[in-house]
Amino acid sequence: MADPVLHIKDSYYFEVPKALWPRKADDRDFPDVWVSLDPQFQDWEFSRLYTELTKLGAMNVSEETAEHDWHDWAHHDHANVGKPFDVYLEEYEYPKNLNAFNAWRNAELAKSSSNKAIEETTFSEWLKDNPAAVELRYKDFSAKFHDDENFRTEWKAAKAEASSVKEYEAEGHIKDWSAEKVAAYNNHLSGKIVIAQPFGTLRNLYQSESGFAISKFMIIELMVALIVALLFSWLGRRVAHGDAPKGKAWNFLETFCVFIRDEIAEPAIGHHDAHRFTPLLWNIFFFILGMNLFGMLPWLGAPTGTWAVTFAMAAVTFLAVIVSGMARFGVVGFFKNQVPHMDLPIYMAIFIKPAVMLIELLGLVIKHAVLSVRLLANMVAGHMVLLGILGMAFGLEAAMNFADAPTWQWGVTATLAVLGSTLLSILEVFVAFLQAYVFTLLSALFIGAAIHHH
Repeated sequence: MADPVLHIKDSYYFEVPKALWPRKADDRDFPDVWVSLDPQFQDWEFSRLYTELTKLGAMNVSEETAEHDWHDWAHHDHANVGKPFDVYLEEYEYPKNLNAFNAWRNAELAKSSSNKAIEETTFSEWLKDNPAAVELRYKDFSAKFHDDENFRTEWKAAKAEASSVKEYEAEGHIKDWSAEKVAAYNNHLSGKIVIAQPFGTLRNLYQSESGFAISKFMIIELMVALIVALLFSWLGRRVAHGDAPKGKAWNFLETFCVFIRDEIAEPAIGHHDAHRFTPLLWNIFFFILGMNLFGMLPWLGAPTGTWAVTFAMAAVTFLAVIVSGMARFGVVGFFKNQVPHMDLPIYMAIFIKPAVMLIELLGLVIKHAVLSVRLLANMVAGHMVLLGILGMAFGLEAAMNFADAPTWQWGVTATLAVLGSTLLSILEVFVAFLQAYVFTLLSALFIGAAIHHH
């Protein structure tokens, strides 16, 4: 079964049962991103990077010391595991040295705030001449990385060349990997359909390195968009002929369309303006519904479980509010319309109305941000509860390995977990429809408020 966490976490692969996507134990054709995370590859990459830095005059530490420092950093914190030497230099050593310089500078200025020599001291000069920087390592790299634009360009090219998986494979290094390692890698990759990346590179299966990386949720969103486009192209052609609705699909889709028009758009926006915004509300509803329902399918996931997606949907509503409001009242009129009509004396109005406008504009931004968080929280919550329920059985199984508990307890817990997850999944189907409706309703209310006088 796919990892339940992946239903609410984006990735650069699809996970299916291992039996559906098996790999041979001796297969040495690994994805580039997988090879790039291998310790042997990263040691090979380190050697090449160190050589290039030496040529560029940006390395004042011995190769043995640099390798030890990098390994120690990578293993000291699990968040750094798998990060190559260039990341160590750029994300740890350079910021550490820069922070030391800023701390020294602030301390010296605190003693004498008018010390021009301290104010004019550059980072590179401090690394070279100041006694406070004697103990710092990687000073040459830090200085060049901070100040030298040519070095940055050469360093970028050197990194790309040093991390070439194709060159590593061409030199035959993968053939030197032990059979045990290859078998373990293939077992781990079985069931993982890694997405090809023609426009970007990956740091790992969950983070992009550079370029435009295509993720699982991007593909699901595209699939939902295509399904919605195909369904309503088909429905539009049927409706255009003027025939009576026939068939379950036609009646199902038209029921929702009519409901959104008559029960959401017209009451919230008004009869005269509703028809202009109904197509937008249809798109919002069915796109969100489709993404929510994809989260109920095995081995996929709900893109609405990530804030980037829900924020983008809320941004669409926010843009519709701004554009429609300004089209109706003008740019200045839109902002003036945010302030409710108040009969106030001029000496009070000049203070109160600007304050109210500021509050209303802040509220306009906040309520659209909350719109995105509301959808996100509701979609994530269901999957987290489902994960917790299923985790009871696995937790008890693990506990039984360390305690002499009766075996019947696991059977009872597993049965309850299956029943509980089934019932919760049924509830989540309802929530998928409900959250699409709530998001659409609130979008209509916000648009309605923007095009009518307060």
